[in-house]
Amino acid sequence: MFTRELFHYLTDGVVIMDRDRIIQQMNPAARKLTGWQIGEKVPYCTFCQKRELMPGEERCLLAEKEPVPYFESEMPVYGENLPVAFSTTYLPGKNDMEKQMVLMIRDISKKKKEEEARMAKLITRQTIEAQEAEKKRMAQELHDGVGQSLYSVSMGLHRLVRQIDEEEAKNTVAELQTILNDTMSEVKRLSANLRPDTLDMLGLGAAISSLIHSMERHFPIKITLKSVLRTEHRMAPHIELNIYRIIQEILNNIVKHSNSPTAYVSVDFANRHDLVISIRDEGIGFNVNEVHSGLGLKHVKERTVFLDGHLEINSAPGEGSSFHLYIPGAWKGEKK
Repeated sequence: MFTRELFHYLTDGVVIMDRDRIIQQMNPAARKLTGWQIGEKVPYCTFCQKRELMPGEERCLLAEKEPVPYFESEMPVYGENLPVAFSTTYLPGKNDMEKQMVLMIRDISKKKKEEEARMAKLITRQTIEAQEAEKKRMAQELHDGVGQSLYSVSMGLHRLVRQIDEEEAKNTVAELQTILNDTMSEVKRLSANLRPDTLDMLGLGAAISSLIHSMERHFPIKITLKSVLRTEHRMAPHIELNIYRIIQEILNNIVKHSNSPTAYVSVDFANRHDLVISIRDEGIGFNVNEVHSGLGLKHVKERTVFLDGHLEINSAPGEGSSFHLYIPGAWKGEKK
């Protein structure tokens, strides 16, 4: 009685078949999983369908004298291939021809999807880390290489202007100094954008404030910031860096594409340790379903997935845009 109930209520599919793979019995889970019926022939899995055979070898691994006890493949069910795990054993019989095989079938499609998601996240993390390492290297090169060279040229021009008497030559050198100073400022800005020192030294809150001040100096936009982040709110470096990059990318999109004179950034906590970030503008908006990759949203979404976060984008032509980002468990300390 117990064995019958176990057979009936098992969540894994159980199929009992003969050596010709004709189904003799099956439990409800197997019937629901596969759609097969008693008396039908169990189809070949996708591996057995394609594998090369040795002389005298059975196409079905399960039909071998020593069947494989466990393997994973895909089985044709309901007109499609379902990822499944098999485990097999023989029921005793009077002879080999009367032996019946018990086939246990487990749906592993969810496991496969989880593994694919895990691998995609791993690849994304490695890609982001490689990009950030290269940005850090370039920022160092700009600061130590190009920046120092430009500074040396600036000092040379400064000495030169004091040594020449002709007014026209002095004016020319002064113009060159102005151009050079502007170039040095641009190199400094590019270096900071590649790897902001403020982020490493003072944390995310200070880095966001510095980013906004820099953008307001270089672009015709007023950005209002409302943030609860303080110096003591230090997060894991990869969390701070990716959140900073997300905000940076969204604000860059706003100043380049929205034609909005204003933008609003809000950073707050939810449920003690989760971070909620909202960014909106009053610009021309766009069709979210038709947005092209040039807007950089692809990278924003990748970083959001990397942080196990959720990003919601709302926009329509002529109605501005809003971005709502939710990062669970961003802050591990005690919220003040």
